[in-house]
Amino acid sequence: MQTKHAAGPGAGAVKYDILTALLVMAAQGDPVEGRLALRLSLLITARYNWRMGRFSTGQREIARLWGVTERTAKRELAQMRTRGWIRVTQPAARGRVATHAIDLDRIIRDSMPLWPQVGPDFEERMTGAPAPVAPLPDNKIVPLHPARAAETGVWAGAQALLMAQDGALYRAWFASLIGTDDGAGGLTLTAPTRFIADYVREHYMPRLYAAVRQSDAAIVQITIDSSPA
Repeated sequence: MQTKHAAGPGAGAVKYDILTALLVMAAQGDPVEGRLALRLSLLITARYNWRMGRFSTGQREIARLWGVTERTAKRELAQMRTRGWIRVTQPAARGRVATHAIDLDRIIRDSMPLWPQVGPDFEERMTGAPAPVAPLPDNKIVPLHPARAAETGVWAGAQALLMAQDGALYRAWFASLIGTDDGAGGLTLTAPTRFIADYVREHYMPRLYAAVRQSDAAIVQITIDSSPA
């Protein structure tokens, strides 16, 4: 998934996707996450300055907006900060309320497990990976990446294993990777965006390494890069 920019060309679609990510957490997340996501959605809709990337709203006004006490509003904001969804950029001072920034990428990452519930079109937009193509009438399956249908070797074998383990996870994070056998036990995977490369490297290397090693035990090193912008 590419870093989201909520200002400039295409900003309207980005805002829609961010609110969708929050609202699916509100609808299907755990009770605490759902409540916080719903309240942050309301705060963003009513008071967030998309161009500046921040909101400056007092706790009394936030409490009134949420229909809670100021004490509850203070506690809920603290929980959002703990989750990394918001952060204080300018503390409150005499005659001035605190200014908060919202970490849109963190919110999107936290919503990732629920993307399949929104639909493949949403997954495609968020990851930059092509959505799966529906089966043909004769039940022959069209490859996820027709342009790379002839790809063979270590990475092709690992892809099949990853797809069999978890199809939704595969489509979100592994399907868009292009593999190059470096020889001498090395494999380079190229992601379409730096976000996907960083996220896979940070969260899925053990799973990725296990699948690659199962495909070819001679692989001892995996490098993940991203395509030039």
